[in-house]
Amino acid sequence: MDKHLTLFATTPPIVLSWDEADEETPVLPEKPVLTNTELAKGDRFVCAQCGADVTRASHRIAVAGSHRHRMPGPHGLAQEVGLFSLAPGCTPLGHFALDFSTPSDGQWQMGICAICGNHLGWHHQSADGIGFYGLILDHLALADDETDTA
Repeated sequence: MDKHLTLFATTPPIVLSWDEADEETPVLPEKPVLTNTELAKGDRFVCAQCGADVTRASHRIAVAGSHRHRMPGPHGLAQEVGLFSLAPGCTPLGHFALDFSTPSDGQWQMGICAICGNHLGWHHQSADGIGFYGLILDHLALADDETDTA
């Protein structure tokens, strides 16, 4: 059965459509596709807007078996995020919100570039105090090796 949802009134209207899955056929989650392929090769990642250091490849982590995940984005479109244990150039901002999970899964807080304020992703804090960063991969860029300060 075909269904649709109108997100908000626009001209022309923006509409999402989907088919309901057959109960006998399991729906497998779509594997994320790396849209910013240069990040697969690099070591130092910077804010795509201002070039400030954000994190390093050595800080990559896997949660639920993967480093990369799809998260809801603006207007219902998915964004690909990479998970990092540390992101010194990303500043958590604002109040915690439960946008992407249930209270038992922990809480998410917006993360912005510490230099220019560009939205880089989110910081996740679990109930046991363990935290990590989910950074929007399209908001990061590979650092130029010639300007590496480390």
